[in-house]
Amino acid sequence: MRNGLRVSALFIFVFGAGFWFFGGPHFGWTQTSRQVVTVDEITGLEARTWEPHLTLGLDFLAGALALAAAALAGSFFCGRKRGAATP
Repeated sequence: MRNGLRVSALFIFVFGAGFWFFGGPHFGWTQTSRQVVTVDEITGLEARTWEPHLTLGLDFLAGALALAAAALAGSFFCGRKRGAATP
């Protein structure tokens, strides 16, 4: 149980940090849309519209790290089996 929680904490940490980093790290809050500027070919005027797009921010990274820390802390509360030989 202890090792399972520690391995899962490592997995959560690596997966969360990797997903945030390779998904395009954003050093602000998570954003669910982005602004797109298009230029009209004839008049040359700019039009600004919003399109749905998920950009993960530091709040996602902090949540993943907090979950990994909770799993790691939980592993210290799981006792060893009674009567088992200590290494």
